[in-house]
Amino acid sequence: MLLPKSREALSLRARLFSLTVSALSLAIPAGQAASQQSQNVSPRTGSASLSEIEAKRQPLFERMMAAPDDLDAAFDYAALSSQAGDLEGAISTLERMLIYAPGLPRLQLELGVLYYRLGAYETARQYFNGAKTSGDVPPEVSAKVDQYLAAIDQRSAPSQLSGTVRTGLRYQSNANAGPGNSTVTLNGLSYTLDGLSVAGEDVNGFINGGLRYRHDTDIQGLSLEAGLSGYAAGYRNRDTLNTAAVEAYAGPVFDLGRFGLDDRTLSILLTTSGVLLEGDRYLASVGVSTNLDWQVTPVDSLSASLQYRYEDFSNTKSRQTADLQSGNRFDGQLSWAHNVTEDFSLTGRILATRRDAEVGYLSATELGGAISGTYRHAALIGDGPAWILGLEAAVVGRGYDDPDRMINAAESQRDTEFSLNLRQIVPFTERVALVSEAGYRKVWSNYDIKSFDNISLSIGIQSIF
Repeated sequence: MLLPKSREALSLRARLFSLTVSALSLAIPAGQAASQQSQNVSPRTGSASLSEIEAKRQPLFERMMAAPDDLDAAFDYAALSSQAGDLEGAISTLERMLIYAPGLPRLQLELGVLYYRLGAYETARQYFNGAKTSGDVPPEVSAKVDQYLAAIDQRSAPSQLSGTVRTGLRYQSNANAGPGNSTVTLNGLSYTLDGLSVAGEDVNGFINGGLRYRHDTDIQGLSLEAGLSGYAAGYRNRDTLNTAAVEAYAGPVFDLGRFGLDDRTLSILLTTSGVLLEGDRYLASVGVSTNLDWQVTPVDSLSASLQYRYEDFSNTKSRQTADLQSGNRFDGQLSWAHNVTEDFSLTGRILATRRDAEVGYLSATELGGAISGTYRHAALIGDGPAWILGLEAAVVGRGYDDPDRMINAAESQRDTEFSLNLRQIVPFTERVALVSEAGYRKVWSNYDIKSFDNISLSIGIQSIF
């Protein structure tokens, strides 16, 4: 292998090795690169601001234009371009450097990482393979390259199967969502509730998970997708709350780029679900949903969905009038996500739901919104993968069509619901993590029998594949 012997080349080799080891030591992005179809990606600025990085890039660009063989300037410019999310600028610079340092393994490694971040997997594969066959690659870097090559094989396959499963324990201060006061007012008269109807704490064991299958067809821009998710919980004391639920969907996903609408996909999915309570059939539904996803900019994405389903409720041992809830349900959601930095993102959502039950006092309209943030931070213990902290707050207003004459014959039910949820994910490996959550839910209602609050705490183990 022919290598330049100048001082600049030796400096270049050392600095390329340093940057490549740093880049490859990051966890391979789970699902991020596949969704980035634009030329640039979210910045990775670290503690520096984007404006500071841009201020450093400009003089380096001028140096390169004046002296194309200044490898130090070219390397610094490529590194800053990568941090700023300008992957095309970084790639074009590094590829020009191959003229002055042909076959340099570290340079090929860095180009492979950049093309992987850009989503050009086959080009990334060529550079990774070139680096491995050229020799002089440290074992730890070679191992990371093998991880990237395995990820490329998975993402490039026409059929992809992925999933997650989580199991753990949950405590709730008000597991049955009962009122905190045993004395309630029904049509102006005071009544005392029994012990099973008022708020009661409990602990349950739970398991939930999901499978997602996607197949890219031979028709340009058309994929087929199917998914299955489930949840089961068993309570220590209140067995009437024992739950098992499953939901499935399937349908086509269209890449709208073929119609000139770049970075947008549209899916049309058939859905079905079922719920068991205390071992009895409680709910079965069937419907259709449509979803539009748009990567507006490298750091902003828009998602909109509409869903219709018919819900068929059945009575259970302790729910003798559940069948009156049967009817049509319509859901709509609009969300906007923004990557503030590489490690911090914000999402805002607007929600709307309409339920048409067999009786007016169970038919309702809901409007609400939510805002959430996710922050990736260095592990507080050890040097493993980054920990993930998430926080979401939501508010929903709910109004029913007609009064419930058993509770208040003169006034329909009106609720306001607030929820706050904090989640901490502590990965043991890239695929196994400890997940802990703390949540608070509060419902204010003009029907005091419907007002309640609940504190929940959970801990569990999650595995992805």
